[in-house]
Amino acid sequence: MTKPVLLVVPFFVAVLSGCTNVAGGESRLIASPEGSSLETGQLFSLAAAFFSEAGYQCSADRDASRFRCSRELRDLYIHQTRAVVEIYAGEHDSYRLVPTRWDEGLIPGELISNTYANDDVEAFCTYIASGKVAFCRDDEG
Repeated sequence: MTKPVLLVVPFFVAVLSGCTNVAGGESRLIASPEGSSLETGQLFSLAAAFFSEAGYQCSADRDASRFRCSRELRDLYIHQTRAVVEIYAGEHDSYRLVPTRWDEGLIPGELISNTYANDDVEAFCTYIASGKVAFCRDDEG
């Protein structure tokens, strides 16, 4: 009589705990054009304006070395998906732009794609290049 109860308890623990899966997109390096410099505050301000317009919630760290935006892509009772874009300040006017997708909920990771591409990141790179503020290139590191 106790066997059915013992089988049900692990099932409910698994259902209530859920899964978190992270898929990374292609990271980019952001650099200023030759002969000019790009200040962290300027880049973060441009990023905040651009990504806020695209529906993201943005914030910067107090020491201004990391900028982060996130946007809900799916908000179902059993599963939530969020796009996250982070910019990390590097040395010599260089920055790393990292897009990720966070899936949290009851859908197992085996059923979720492990590849991710964020069109907003590509649009942001085009935006800063068109204003001759900075340019993006593939991150080879």
